[in-house]
Amino acid sequence: MAELERMLKDTLTRMEQELSTTQASQGKTLEEQQRALTAHSQGLRQLLEENSQIKADLQALTRRLHDLAEAYKSLETLLPHLNGILNGR
Repeated sequence: MAELERMLKDTLTRMEQELSTTQASQGKTLEEQQRALTAHSQGLRQLLEENSQIKADLQALTRRLHDLAEAYKSLETLLPHLNGILNGR
């Protein structure tokens, strides 16, 4: 019986060590994944901020282009009149 107890004890001890090693390895892997996830999250947040800024800049440029187009339209009607004045000299 003592031999059987020793074998069981050795087996359980070995299994406990393997489990401990596996848990430590998985814990390290989990920490690495958490760091990577945090880095990706920060990168994504930065890209979203940049995207928002680009969108705001694009909206401002679109408004400016629209204003310039409106100014051109209003000045375009004056061009024949100005041309007539210049040719009349």
